[in-house]
Amino acid sequence: MNKYRQLERQQWQEVMHLVHICEAKYGSISETPEKDPTFIKIKKLCGSNKATGLTIDKLEKIVEAIEAGYTRTYIARRFHVTGSTVKKVRIAYGLKPKPVWKYILFKDGKPIYFIKSKRRDLTAIFKRNFYNKKVTESFLLNNGYKLKVCNTIWQNIPIGAYYVTPDHKKCIQKIDDKYRE
Repeated sequence: MNKYRQLERQQWQEVMHLVHICEAKYGSISETPEKDPTFIKIKKLCGSNKATGLTIDKLEKIVEAIEAGYTRTYIARRFHVTGSTVKKVRIAYGLKPKPVWKYILFKDGKPIYFIKSKRRDLTAIFKRNFYNKKVTESFLLNNGYKLKVCNTIWQNIPIGAYYVTPDHKKCIQKIDDKYRE
C-alpha cells in the first residue's frame, strides 16, 4: 500500500509547487485570478482528492478490497461508505473491477475452472455447445467434472487454476496475483 501513499504524497508535492509559483507571480494564492492556468491545475489536483472525507487508512483498506476483487456493494457495506465513494476511489487510483465467478468446475476434487455462466463459459472451455441442462450435466459427469455453485472473488482463486474472461471467449491460467483479461 505504500505505492498509493507515495502517489498521494507526489500529488500534494506538485500542488505545493504550483501554489509557490502562484504566490511568486501574484503575491498570494488568494490574489491569483481564476483563469490562471497554474491555478486551474491546482483546482484539478485538489478536486481529484481521492475520495472526499476518507482517512488514509480507510482509503487503503478500500483499495486493497478492490484489488482483491470484492464487489462494490460488499466494500460499501463493509466500510460504511456509499457505492459511489467506492467507485470514485477505484477511478482515482486507476483500478479495474474484477468479476465475481459464480461456479467452480472441479476435476479429481481440485478446482480447475472458475466460470460466470454455465452455457457460455463451458462452451469456451470445451469448444462444444450445450443445448440443455441434461446434456451439460451428463457431459460433465462422464468426463469426471463436478460443477459447484460458489461466488468466488479474484483473491480466492488458487494459483494454477483457470478462469474465463468477462467476454466468455477464453480461459486464462492464474499464474500470479495480476489479473489479466
